[in-house]
Amino acid sequence: MKTNTIITIIAKMMIDIHTHILPGMDDGARDIEEGIKITELLFNQGISGAVCTPHYYPFLTDIKDFESRRKKAMEHMNKVRIPLFAASETYFHEYLFLNDNLEPLKIHNTDYLLLEMPFKRKWDKYIYEDLEKLNSHFNLIPIIAHIERYPAVKKRDIKRLKELGCVMQLNTSSLLNKKVKKRALSLIRTGLIDVLGSDCHNLTDRPPRIKTAMEIINKKLGKSYCEKLIKNSALIIEGKDIR
Repeated sequence: MKTNTIITIIAKMMIDIHTHILPGMDDGARDIEEGIKITELLFNQGISGAVCTPHYYPFLTDIKDFESRRKKAMEHMNKVRIPLFAASETYFHEYLFLNDNLEPLKIHNTDYLLLEMPFKRKWDKYIYEDLEKLNSHFNLIPIIAHIERYPAVKKRDIKRLKELGCVMQLNTSSLLNKKVKKRALSLIRTGLIDVLGSDCHNLTDRPPRIKTAMEIINKKLGKSYCEKLIKNSALIIEGKDIR
């Protein structure tokens, strides 16, 4: 399949599920200008929309304050050529259970919540028990952010997470990293990855690099893998259950 055909498919459906482009929210875009320039890079790579997922740490601030700051940041991003969808990258923590609901943290009127897990060498059984509790208590579908990055996670752990109803997101940058590329492709090939995200933060060391990543998937694994990952990103925004 030719590269330009891949880009045509991306342009029709591909949503970047994981971005840090809102100015002044976290360690992502420093200001409005950088945030807008990042969206230009996404647009030029054929991306048709971006989910704004600034970091949310439940032990640092409450949801209302976070939502208010995010709203203001999104209002500053009014000169972009792709739709932006409000969401968060929420750190998985026991304090989440102190809330009546987590609706403002979810992805744009859906049941999906992008979750950042602890970067521990080993996850104990309570991680999985609390995840299951979170799912049922708040009626949500966790998307585990950059699943390939956690030291504790092996393929058997990803299978266990999927059995609990979680969706797996992989960073496109991992497909461009020689140390991680082989593992990332293996996870995609074995059906353990459901959706991609750029996890872009800036214009320098962490820009969005989705087009190149999709070309690698197409070359190494084939058209069907590209189409599945692209389609899933659109279905998530529509609120459809991709599990």
